[in-house]
Amino acid sequence: MRQRSLFPFTRLLFILVLAAGTVLLAGCDSGGSGMDGSDDGGMDNPPDVADQISYDLTAQSNDGAVPEGVSGTVTFWRAGPDTTLVTLDLDAEATAGGVSHPAHIHANSVSDGGDIEYYLSAVNGDSPNGTTARKIGESIEFFADFDGHVNVHESPANLGTYVAQGNIGANAEGTTGSGLDLVENPSTKTYPLSVSTTDGSVFPNGVTGSVTFQELTGSKTLVTYELDTNGSVSDANGGNVSVAQIGHIHQESLEEAPGGIANSNDDGFSGYLGSIDPTDTAARSSRVIEASYDDLTSYDGYVNIHQSNANAGYVFAQGNIGANAGNDGSSEVDVTVTIDNVDADAWEVTSVEDASGVDGGGENPTLTLTTDTRYRFVNDGGSTHPLGFQNSSDEYLLNQNQDEDGSFEGDSGVNYEEDSEGVTFTYTQDLADAVADYRCTVHPSMEGSVQTESSDDGGGVGGY
Repeated sequence: MRQRSLFPFTRLLFILVLAAGTVLLAGCDSGGSGMDGSDDGGMDNPPDVADQISYDLTAQSNDGAVPEGVSGTVTFWRAGPDTTLVTLDLDAEATAGGVSHPAHIHANSVSDGGDIEYYLSAVNGDSPNGTTARKIGESIEFFADFDGHVNVHESPANLGTYVAQGNIGANAEGTTGSGLDLVENPSTKTYPLSVSTTDGSVFPNGVTGSVTFQELTGSKTLVTYELDTNGSVSDANGGNVSVAQIGHIHQESLEEAPGGIANSNDDGFSGYLGSIDPTDTAARSSRVIEASYDDLTSYDGYVNIHQSNANAGYVFAQGNIGANAGNDGSSEVDVTVTIDNVDADAWEVTSVEDASGVDGGGENPTLTLTTDTRYRFVNDGGSTHPLGFQNSSDEYLLNQNQDEDGSFEGDSGVNYEEDSEGVTFTYTQDLADAVADYRCTVHPSMEGSVQTESSDDGGGVGGY
């Protein structure tokens, strides 16, 4: 009897095993085949994004005040899981003196064009450094994949004239870096800016505002000034404004004014701040200053906000800072409330100094705060349990979490301050009208309500 060969069966078994192995490998690998992230059949998880991405901005020839254009870079820095710091660095020798250069992030590529998606801080053409900054509540991963470009314009009066342009995100190959060595528990201090009347065409009756110093690294501080306009400068001024507003840190105090603009030779840093695009609905501008937070918040100086480069003599908002601020910068605290976490389940109030009736008792107690009172909340829960105050729509008004600013943190009346141990603020009537609860920004079960007692009712400091 002839013996049947086993080859066909063996070959079939080998094919089945090979096919099964291929299916298993395909199921385990959803990230593409290439080490460079190339896609040979779908890539579900994008490659890691660096903490710093820079893109070139190309000088644009034009018929305006800067015919050769201005070259530079725009850099995106990781400032938290959902926050990006965007800095502009233009060739200061090529910027146009006498004007400021508005800058925006636009949708689509340069060749396709698109609407403004994000405002950047305008660059003061008279500044010796040509740099500005802007914190935006989007992750760096978002911008790495964003279909957009950056335009830098000649001036608010000539927005149709570009002095620099460059693709970003999905439309360009950026240069990556290691990012900023951010302080783990950064401090923040806000100083109010008071009204100053002028004969100018922008805010002749003056306008209030604030300037905030936010610690970034051991040697870098983000300085932001904003105006209390409830919208853009153009809207608040009652018509179109064709000039950008500029700000400076000056030497000495308002009482000793006029003092010169802080400079690298005398002070170790440049006091030129960014400019405000008059159509920017946030009415603010930022710049990273190469000086430590401690040096700036102890500096002998003041801040002036001027109508424009061409009309710098018109100062419509100003205020002392640092060593000169006194009670204007870090107002004496009326009431100190110390809170702590009960695991990740609840808050508890462990002490209240200089008032009674604040603590409603128990876990997640109702807090009764009095208007026109300055509170210091010492948070013994630490950085694991950041403290936030929200409105009824769960939007943050004050937020100890550095990744997201509360909407009242720049309010000059609230005069918000933040450090590694807690937050300090004045409980204004506007803040009282908006607040609904306080909570841990990480753990939703740590939440309690806030109710208000008016200072006119005889409550507040010393008892109710």
